[in-house]
Amino acid sequence: MTRLHPGSSRSERKLERLNEVFHKLAEKSEDTVVLVEGRKDRSALRRLGVQGPIVCMQPAGHSLIDFLDRLPDREVVLLVDFDEYGAALAHKITQYLEEKRVKVNGAFWRKIRGLVRRDVKDIEGLPSYLEKLKNTPTNTLRT
Repeated sequence: MTRLHPGSSRSERKLERLNEVFHKLAEKSEDTVVLVEGRKDRSALRRLGVQGPIVCMQPAGHSLIDFLDRLPDREVVLLVDFDEYGAALAHKITQYLEEKRVKVNGAFWRKIRGLVRRDVKDIEGLPSYLEKLKNTPTNTLRT
């Protein structure tokens, strides 16, 4: 893991950590399904380098349960929005899939949510947030 020097700004450190998370997510997505709420979320993850299978939950005439029953019986990386609704949805999906013996990986969601805190409310907002961090001037020493 590459570490920035101690004089690095908080924005630089946060950007580095988020880039690491998305790099690991991109690797993980090669052999597992990433589950998101909608097409804009999928598009955002593509822009962040995630190229594996990304499945959107927007059910076309199907209930959430019917949709979840159609997922492959293997590990699923769950990435929902970071608001209360997303947290409740994550809990409901995790509970249902784990009852079916499908492993739900919520680690990426928790890491990203912890890093973006209140700055980003949804997956689709992540690319612009990372761009904002890249363009934040570094802290300079005051004389």
